[in-house]
Amino acid sequence: MPGNARHQESDHQALAELGLLSASVIHEVKNALQGIANALFLLEHDPSLRPRAREWINDAQRELSRAFDASRQTLALVREETPSQVSVTQILDEVLEASSRKTAYKGIAVERRYEYQGTIEANEGAIREVFTNLVLNALEAVPRRGGKLTVSTSACNRTNGKDVAGVRIVFEDNGPGIPDAHKQKVFEPLFSTKKGKGTGLGLWVSDRLVHQHRGALWLDSKKSHAPGSSFSVFLPLKQS
Repeated sequence: MPGNARHQESDHQALAELGLLSASVIHEVKNALQGIANALFLLEHDPSLRPRAREWINDAQRELSRAFDASRQTLALVREETPSQVSVTQILDEVLEASSRKTAYKGIAVERRYEYQGTIEANEGAIREVFTNLVLNALEAVPRRGGKLTVSTSACNRTNGKDVAGVRIVFEDNGPGIPDAHKQKVFEPLFSTKKGKGTGLGLWVSDRLVHQHRGALWLDSKKSHAPGSSFSVFLPLKQS
């Protein structure tokens, strides 16, 4: 075997082992976090709890939620899956259904515009993570009572040296939008505009996962008279 090929195989094996080790550690961390979450839940419902102590528990629960999010998103990066034929709209519907209680509570209108309803070759768990991050970002950005999220799919081709057939998925909200100064930073790790509420990993992880699928994720520019944000995902129909 040529030297370069041996080195490449060795590097790939080392990365695979690192990914497996990382996944194992994250699973253990998540188990520990779940134990802490259960203890905080029991404390929160203790009738003898003082108001000040209840505030501390609420603070701890918010930080715990951030830790859960970071663990979930990191696991999505290192988890290995075999690509299969998955329905884009089915995953979107399941993600939106999982968020239905939040949309109902905040009075957010969700509109689905599915022109493309076929399948793509992809890792289902990774694509679900991408869609979940983009939906949750939009739901956090829109106003309560009057907020709107539009999710659309359409067949399209992207040219990167050659035409690639795929599907474009757009997540458009009517929130305050992203300031020009932040638009170049939204896909950087640990960058967040949520003032301590987010991990700053969601868009970065999503971007990495989409690129692992030979796709693209970008922030669309919106007209000044139309506030809000619009994120587009391109995913090829086939990985090869």
